[in-house]
Amino acid sequence: MKAPLTAPPITPPRLAIPWYIHPAAAPQDWAWLAAQEVSFAVLNVHNGPGGDEDPYYPQAVARLRRIRLLGYVTLAYGHRRTAEVIREIRAWQRLYHVDGIMFDEVPSTTGTVRRCRQYAGVARDAGVSLLAANPGVFPSPAHLELFDVTSVFEGTAEAYAGFRHPAWARRVPPARLWHLVHTGAPGQLPALRLAAARHGAGHLFATDRHLPNPWLGPPTAVSDQLAAGHPADR
Repeated sequence: MKAPLTAPPITPPRLAIPWYIHPAAAPQDWAWLAAQEVSFAVLNVHNGPGGDEDPYYPQAVARLRRIRLLGYVTLAYGHRRTAEVIREIRAWQRLYHVDGIMFDEVPSTTGTVRRCRQYAGVARDAGVSLLAANPGVFPSPAHLELFDVTSVFEGTAEAYAGFRHPAWARRVPPARLWHLVHTGAPGQLPALRLAAARHGAGHLFATDRHLPNPWLGPPTAVSDQLAAGHPADR
């Protein structure tokens, strides 16, 4: 008698975290991040690399050297000049020696593939080997081909309940797909991780933080424990 067929185990997504909190605002959260096993973290100093004048970031970033760090660069949905984009990429490389770049506000309609190819081209020409993108929705297959990792969902936990993985995207390796889920109840976060795995995401950040900026550190329960001087769960 043949053994019954069983579904293959679901691989949980790796933590990939937008990290937009200033080191002086929550040094304990930065120490927490340095101890995590993450796929990558996206640094955002001031809607980009900022300038040379911030005295806190260089030392804080140096403590994250075991983590793959990506620098944040917005594309303003295709309205930024490529010259501005390349300047910010080079500033990230010069100031923080990042491992890659994450493009935010990426245009995702079919007619914007050529524009995205230009942005990806200047990044690759600058030596960016790990290029992530955040359109926040599933773009066209042609867009996905331009980037190493793409955030195909950014939104609330309530909206995530209705998320559907397109049939064509089931052929895309999970390592190339990233989900960003905010405004979840604290007790809901484990279930969101399981849902992300079932939706084919290889990378996830799920948090109970909410708009206007849900990416200001780890989930609030973790931050609260750290602020109180207690070790937080990994």
